[in-house]
Amino acid sequence: MNRLPQYRMLAEHLGQQIRRGTFGVGDKMPTEAQLCQQHGLSRGTVRHALHHLESAGLINRRPGAGSEVVSRVPTGSYQPLASNAADIVELVANTRIVRPTTRELVADRNLAKRLGTKGGTRWWVMTGVRKHRGRQGQPLCFSEQYLRAELPRDQLVHGIIDPGNPITSRFEQTITAVVLSREMAQPMAADPGSAALVITRRHRDSSGRLLAVGIHTHPADRFTIVLPSPQRGHDD
Repeated sequence: MNRLPQYRMLAEHLGQQIRRGTFGVGDKMPTEAQLCQQHGLSRGTVRHALHHLESAGLINRRPGAGSEVVSRVPTGSYQPLASNAADIVELVANTRIVRPTTRELVADRNLAKRLGTKGGTRWWVMTGVRKHRGRQGQPLCFSEQYLRAELPRDQLVHGIIDPGNPITSRFEQTITAVVLSREMAQPMAADPGSAALVITRRHRDSSGRLLAVGIHTHPADRFTIVLPSPQRGHDD
């Protein structure tokens, strides 16, 4: 049986301590440096483990202030990749764009290339940092939500998507590695020049016409994608 990655082993260990009350709600967790020394792990591994706990709703991390326990039980996680309409509905229900900026625009050549459409098409766009609903903590990502200007936008504006919305029926996703610019890093409290992953989700109708595009830029230490392999009936 394969061993868990080191960050998962540390996250499981710290999660057990939180559940047992070793670290109570409101308590400060050991610092990254202390955890590195205690467990003989790299800072990157420790940060990955702490992010795992934050995604589960157990702790709240603030730059320069350390990590604080906010719950003894997991309150949900952030899964940025979607496999069906239900995942889209859950993603929108559990997160929100904070103080979004909205406007209408005409796609120039560069934007049209990003969206995967023709230049000259009109779009409504909502942008801003995305966070968990009802929880403090660092932004999960910077979201750019593009919708054809002629389509209803009430559900996106209010952060509610129902399973019958056409944009949930057919979509494709791409993942791209980038380096954060200063302009993109600043609102997410991330380091300029650090690594990030961009998840682009293109939503189409049954005829293949592009309806909406979501471009979500994630600092590399803010989330983890887990893709289980098909079950084979025994451990390799």
